[in-house]
Amino acid sequence: MKTITKLSLALLLLIGISVKSNAQNQIEIVIVGSAHDNSKSTQNFQLIIDKLKNFNPDMVFGEYLPQSDFAKLEADNWARKVFDKGHNYIEKRNPENVKNLSAQIKKDKKALASFPYYHQTRMNLAVNYAKNWDRGNADYQIFVLENYMKKSFGEEEQVAYNKIFGGTDSLKKFGFYRAGSEYVKIYFPLIYQLKQEQIYNMDCQTYDKPWSVAWAKTDSLSQILIKKAKADSSSAEAATMKAIEAYSSYTPEEEKAFNADAYAGMNTAKYGVLDEAWNFYGGPHFYGYAGFPTESVKAMIAQWTLRNEGMCKNIIEQARAKKARRVVVGVGASHRKWMEEILAKNPDVKIVNYNDLH
Repeated sequence: MKTITKLSLALLLLIGISVKSNAQNQIEIVIVGSAHDNSKSTQNFQLIIDKLKNFNPDMVFGEYLPQSDFAKLEADNWARKVFDKGHNYIEKRNPENVKNLSAQIKKDKKALASFPYYHQTRMNLAVNYAKNWDRGNADYQIFVLENYMKKSFGEEEQVAYNKIFGGTDSLKKFGFYRAGSEYVKIYFPLIYQLKQEQIYNMDCQTYDKPWSVAWAKTDSLSQILIKKAKADSSSAEAATMKAIEAYSSYTPEEEKAFNADAYAGMNTAKYGVLDEAWNFYGGPHFYGYAGFPTESVKAMIAQWTLRNEGMCKNIIEQARAKKARRVVVGVGASHRKWMEEILAKNPDVKIVNYNDLH
């Protein structure tokens, strides 16, 4: 009996050591559900930035497509069409050919790491990122120039800036500077204040076409449900619509709390439930209800899940390559719940909710 007890104790100790070791090797990840348009927000964004700074992340990710993925996109993909305009604009204003863009980017980054006020170098870096299909880091370098460097430009540097980019209005027009975005408000200032050199791109657009097909079909079927409900208020379809409306709503108290701090609100469990209902015409809760487009909603969710799995894969691969211990991911609020659930299944990951940060 004593031998068995000793063996059991040794086994427990080994298990305890293993669990502790796994916990120590986990990547801590904060998925921050964010608004893409913050232009009318009264939020104190520096408080959000400070919370994320205190987490001390090694890497900050944004919902930008990795540059290698742009080459795989079809010409009619919305993300390709959006960035094509900016990419072509930069190419036209800066036609000089750089033989090895990746090597030049690396050289520019090294120069700025030694002295961040080489303004011309930073301008060239932004151009080279754009030419190399890295929209996230082109945006970031332009943000730094616009917000921290431009005020100290000399006359020649201002002339060069206007020649290269055509001025702030042009940068806004072609999508390189979106003043109300979550990046300008939160993640770019965060990176700059952390003294980090770049944002990491993690979006996935591989499943956009089948997602669009499923979405269009669901929308059409949903319109049929709405018409039937309006035509007969005593119908089963009307009962379905009433149930969806009730399920998809905040209480007045919850709405007041959300409006007081939208970023705290977007990262709650309640918001995750409501957002799922808003995006999926009621969501899985209503599978089988009268008139509800169950199968097409399932098809939507299948493609949405694949996209979020792709995004999580991009995060993990890059975090492991950099041996990161803590990671912040700024992403549209509709992704947060799904990505947390996917990443939480990975034993090498510890999910930290934004609202648990101090």
